[in-house]
Amino acid sequence: MATRSKAVPSKRSGAAGRGRLTERRAGGSATARPAPATNGHDLPDWPQLKLDIVRRYGAAYSTISSRQPGLAHYWIDGFIRPGADTPARGFVPGSALNALLVTPPFRHHYLVSMGGERVDALRGAVDGRADVTLLEGSQALLDDVLPRVRQEEYRRALCVLDPCGPALDWRAVEMAGRLRTIDLFVVLADAPGGAQVHRRRLREDAGFASVLDPLPLLDGAGRAAAHLFFASRNNMANGIVEDIFTAYRDGDAHGARA
Repeated sequence: MATRSKAVPSKRSGAAGRGRLTERRAGGSATARPAPATNGHDLPDWPQLKLDIVRRYGAAYSTISSRQPGLAHYWIDGFIRPGADTPARGFVPGSALNALLVTPPFRHHYLVSMGGERVDALRGAVDGRADVTLLEGSQALLDDVLPRVRQEEYRRALCVLDPCGPALDWRAVEMAGRLRTIDLFVVLADAPGGAQVHRRRLREDAGFASVLDPLPLLDGAGRAAAHLFFASRNNMANGIVEDIFTAYRDGDAHGARA
């Protein structure tokens, strides 16, 4: 059940990925390090994959949007855990604050805790920033965030929804699609009938014009615990996302960072 919103001003999916992350060192060698303990909402490759999305797709999205006079473009992040609590030392895998480091910057950042956890750890890091709003509860997406991104007001948004499980209200996904202003990355556990059921829902129920084949996200045992979907208003952005997805499908997460 969705919690009440509270505003605070202010892959690698191939067999080779089997629950491991690799770390590239000087000289090009790669060493394996154990994956973190996982559960239904904790996928080993997801923090790094999300960072790649922010650095590559987020930066391209913000660059293009910033060149359009009068357009206000937003970053929306719905997450289960806030991750690292300071963006000052650079990008950190899984951090909800990574988007604050993108240049050119987004017009505004909406960071929404969807797992029932308070955002006190983030509050200190964004204190005094007029371009950041922290919220608690998935209902905030419906009531406080998505209604701001209206086409008639010349606004657009890039939205990333972390592994959300029961915390995700599908009404928010449908609203994002029907607004025709949002590019969406969303992690969904498989429905009966497989991941393609969600792909059809994103196209038919939510009305997204373009929905890529999803990327499987593996749990610690190497099983596909969920899938990452990219849904957008059109297919113009698909090339960058396909490059990221392909790198993880091929078992080369580092290729997605180039």
